[in-house]
Amino acid sequence: MQKYLPLAFILAATSVSAQELSISQKLELRTDCKADISRLCPGITPGGGRLIECIKAKKDQLSKPCAATIAKVMASRQQ
Repeated sequence: MQKYLPLAFILAATSVSAQELSISQKLELRTDCKADISRLCPGITPGGGRLIECIKAKKDQLSKPCAATIAKVMASRQQ
């Protein structure tokens, strides 16, 4: 389940459905954001918006790679 945590955050933050993300985008998000979620929100169980709220509250603490990947995915979805 942990491999999907970054994806859950991105989907909620960007209102993008899983079908709209390419496989490469999903892999990039998982690679670039997994450590951030583990570091910033340990023990938070996904569901009910808990994980998303934690990440949003700590968005200024995201690593540069994770923040950049989130921005890149959001930009590609807006085109």
